[in-house]
Amino acid sequence: MIEDFIRFENYDEKILADIRNIRAKFYNLRKSIDRKIVLKRDSDNDPGRDYTYDKNGRKNFEDILRSSFGRCEESSRVIEEIFKVKDVKISKDFKEIRFKLYTLEKKVLKRLFKKRFPKNFGLYLIMTDPVVGYEKLSEIALKNKVKVIQLRDKKLSDKKILEIAKRIKSITKNSETLFIVDDRVDITLLSDADGVHVGQTDISVEDVRKFSENIIVGKSTHSILQLKKAIKENPDYVGIGPIYPTNSKVIKDRVLGLKKAKKMFEIASIPTVGIGGIKPDNLFTVLSQGFKNYAVLSYINESNDPSKRIKEFFDVERSYYEKYKIS
Repeated sequence: MIEDFIRFENYDEKILADIRNIRAKFYNLRKSIDRKIVLKRDSDNDPGRDYTYDKNGRKNFEDILRSSFGRCEESSRVIEEIFKVKDVKISKDFKEIRFKLYTLEKKVLKRLFKKRFPKNFGLYLIMTDPVVGYEKLSEIALKNKVKVIQLRDKKLSDKKILEIAKRIKSITKNSETLFIVDDRVDITLLSDADGVHVGQTDISVEDVRKFSENIIVGKSTHSILQLKKAIKENPDYVGIGPIYPTNSKVIKDRVLGLKKAKKMFEIASIPTVGIGGIKPDNLFTVLSQGFKNYAVLSYINESNDPSKRIKEFFDVERSYYEKYKIS
């Protein structure tokens, strides 16, 4: 049960490998146990057949997982105790399995409570020195049901960025909008943001997860090689771009163009966000390459009426999906 949850609902290659190793060890131990023990069970007359342990049933995945872990741990403890007088080595092996299960349960439940990056949500708003101010733009984004917003400011002091991040988090706290901080893992953790976005010259995804396994981690990629390397780091999503020329960076990355961006999108096996120079007049074309998510910075930040400009993007999305009858 635990293995299937990790495989199909909350994939993590390392945790999956740990689960399979425990299962393999249990299988080998089971083969070594005297078959007579198994034959002693009287299934037809077992009083446990009609007993209900969970009278209230299961309410969600967390209930199922906790119950599954509990059964595994309890079973391991029972076998461990029985074999203390039959076979000390087998007893120790099951004790080892039990403690591995305790550690694994903690990892899996942490992943369960972690916010997940959505696959198809549309506009990813990057906020950099917005004309209307960070808090006002955050409120507008929530009002317009923008699913992801990012704080990106390279000029402000650490103290000021942290103050802004905390205020943005207070706005997004009880909403469905994810709040991401660009580059800064420290600001992300101190402000309780949902995630951090790192670039090619920032620390690796693996190093970010050493600080916290519970935050979303995104990574920018500007070439097929960078994309393939990034996927191996196991981020929650990747940015692909710049698709079009953009002035949002002092040191500009080489423009990919539509053809190469589409190829990268097709290679990616995780959620993607198209980045760079995307505006309402070229969004239809970007969506036509397969991108479901796209990042916007200047066009919205430079406006005195960002709500109107956000709706322009949504109008293009609507017309695209209606034309191709995509739900």
